[in-house]
Amino acid sequence: MQKIWAFLSENGGDRKSLLINIGGGMLTDLAGFAATTFKRGIDFLNVPTTLLSQVDASVGGKTGINFGGFKNEIGTFKEPIAVIINTDFLKTIDRENFISGFAEMIKHGLIFNPEHLEELRKFDIENIDYDHLQKVIRDSVNVKEYFVANDPTEKNIRKALNFGHTIGHAFESYAMQQNKPIQHGFAVAYGMIAELFLSVKECNFPLYDFENLTNWLLKLYGKFEISENDFASLLELMTHDKKMKKAGLISLYFLKWEN
Repeated sequence: MQKIWAFLSENGGDRKSLLINIGGGMLTDLAGFAATTFKRGIDFLNVPTTLLSQVDASVGGKTGINFGGFKNEIGTFKEPIAVIINTDFLKTIDRENFISGFAEMIKHGLIFNPEHLEELRKFDIENIDYDHLQKVIRDSVNVKEYFVANDPTEKNIRKALNFGHTIGHAFESYAMQQNKPIQHGFAVAYGMIAELFLSVKECNFPLYDFENLTNWLLKLYGKFEISENDFASLLELMTHDKKMKKAGLISLYFLKWEN
């Protein structure tokens, strides 16, 4: 962060400067935060190069950095002036990074667009059609943009985009503490399984659909092994999540599908 500020300062950056961020979600989040705080805010443009950053991190106006072992503990809301998405970048990433981003797309389909969810179920991850993928990404980004446009600073309906994330962030942080880090999208997938299970219990989400979706997610992401001895640590991590409504209350997001 300080290196970005120092570079901008040493090279004549001013409030009319434009910062162009080319890279994955961590870079666009970090550089976006640097841009929003340098000279009290300069414009920035994102060119995301991973699937996760193309469908999630680089769009929506959130910037942030991890702090004290917690995800995105410090950040701002600031839209980039543009996001340039090109699937050619994705030809250089491995399968693990690809399906990490795919999890956020699955989330978009689950919370808002059944047609997009079905589109993802049919997408051939093993033989990627990058031209078709451009259209699939656009469909996914459109879901996020709907929520962002109607709730830019996450006061109400945008919170639906947090589905799977409260528990998922706890998994992600816990794995990091155990020196067995997992990709963000994998953590979100495990978080979605947990919150789908709670949706069955609390919102009468159809058991058949839960089992079907869980089997699909486990096939894509494998299992995240935990035991009862880990529950207290995971709960403690959830209490630090930025999505908490207020001290002592953990915000979880459930699904209820209409017949």
